[in-house]
Amino acid sequence: MLSTFFEILLNDLQNAPVFYYIYWAFGLVYCLIIGFLTIGFIKNKKTEEIENPSIPITILVSSRNEEKDLPKCIESLKAINYPKDLLQIILVNDRSDDSTGNIINRAAKESKNILALNTSDFPDVGLEAKARGVNCGMKKAKGDWVFITDADAEVDPQWITHSLSQIDKDTGMVGGALEVKPLGILGMVERISWAFVQMFNLGMSGWGVPFICVGPNMAIRRDIYENYGGLESVDFTVAEDLALFTMVKESGKKIITFASKETKVLLSPVPSFKHLISQQRRWFGGGIEIGKDYLWILYLSFWSGFFINSFYLFGWLASPAIFLSIWVIRILTDIVFLTVQKRKLGLNTHLRYLPILAIYSLFIFMYLPLSFLFSRKIHWMGEGYSIDYE
Repeated sequence: MLSTFFEILLNDLQNAPVFYYIYWAFGLVYCLIIGFLTIGFIKNKKTEEIENPSIPITILVSSRNEEKDLPKCIESLKAINYPKDLLQIILVNDRSDDSTGNIINRAAKESKNILALNTSDFPDVGLEAKARGVNCGMKKAKGDWVFITDADAEVDPQWITHSLSQIDKDTGMVGGALEVKPLGILGMVERISWAFVQMFNLGMSGWGVPFICVGPNMAIRRDIYENYGGLESVDFTVAEDLALFTMVKESGKKIITFASKETKVLLSPVPSFKHLISQQRRWFGGGIEIGKDYLWILYLSFWSGFFINSFYLFGWLASPAIFLSIWVIRILTDIVFLTVQKRKLGLNTHLRYLPILAIYSLFIFMYLPLSFLFSRKIHWMGEGYSIDYE
């Protein structure tokens, strides 16, 4: 039966129009890109727990209407294995209208190294959403390094000690991986979506090439931030993590993103598919906003993705054999990178989400490029915010 399939495949290839060979080329390019990133992922520097830490650290969390997830976040921060006299935790209430402010104030009363802030107590400098809270928190930060995460995140007790284990005087930013709790179908979709997206920053970091640190899991040298005048002095709208990344990149300092279970941050899933789509549009829009260095990468990736995914959807109409063979190549490639990610990040039941990755990637690669052809407007939903950017 298998020999019969290959005979049909060979016959179809011999008689196929030129554009079928283009699809084959794109299919192979996908394998090469993911393979390259997987090797980089494996090469990513191994972290270890530093002994006798001496660097003053600030952890910064900006929260808006996060009463559901914030308590777990705070508990994980309080459990961090780091000398308390060197650790400052800043919790910012960004104009919440639920009990977030009360949760933050109570945590500050219970722990002397927790500082409670409210963005309404600071001058309005035109920043919105998470950027506003981060900017206010940075004004009170005392640590040499400022670690930033989200209110719906939980960190490992060794998050800081492992994240600092590979830095030197030339390092300006560090980051790590993300894992989303697979709660319901939405959580599974977001989990596997992050699994695919973070192959780029974690894989490229293994090759020594900086490629973004994600907002819920990043740390920046405070002096770099202050030398640039903070977020209020940077021309950006959508993505504060890309703005911080750009500061460090322009400073000439190194950027490292680690792939280890200790430097991984666990996130709660977004509330709805609407939130998830707005998140993905925000990533795309933020990358475009940064400039030409990201513009061509994003457009090349997504339009080539659009092209090859059109075949994943409709290729069976012309040649079932070619269609099936390209799908097999893709699935085997995805199995390899998910297996590597599962082992290196200490994940459970990771491969079971492969079918969801195949279906969701078809949708997102077809949707995002087309959506930006018709409108650059971004509706940011999530983290307690709902903001429209033109």
